[in-house]
Amino acid sequence: MRQRLRFVLDQVAETLGEKTQGRPLIDLVLNGHAHCLEHLHTEDTGHGDAHINWLVCGGSGYSLRRQRQEGPVLYEQARNAKSSRLVANSLLFVGRNGQGSHRRRPYSFLRIDVQAGTPPKFVVRPYVAERYQREWYEHSLESFEI
Repeated sequence: MRQRLRFVLDQVAETLGEKTQGRPLIDLVLNGHAHCLEHLHTEDTGHGDAHINWLVCGGSGYSLRRQRQEGPVLYEQARNAKSSRLVANSLLFVGRNGQGSHRRRPYSFLRIDVQAGTPPKFVVRPYVAERYQREWYEHSLESFEI
């Protein structure tokens, strides 16, 4: 999926050329259905997907996912390359964790306030509700600015 998005964003970058004035092509990407809450930030990939903030807010449903086994850092290996390079960092992850009676399944949503200016600033406020040991708990996580 990442390669297909990268292909499209590379074409957009080529079409826009210098019009981006050194800014990322996209201020913020919102998507869901990954059954977690996650904030990813792409690094300098050398492509149109560089320096983009990605918010995944699909933290609900029966099958919440756990953090990737590889951890919060995403690497990729180019074709015919011997080493991998950093692509993105997971700056926030809320998903399934724990085992047995200590298993946690947090449900999440986001409130995003858009601040005036160019480029726009986004104040992201994550909220979590979870049923743990037969009781419901609700709390907000620390807000952050993109």
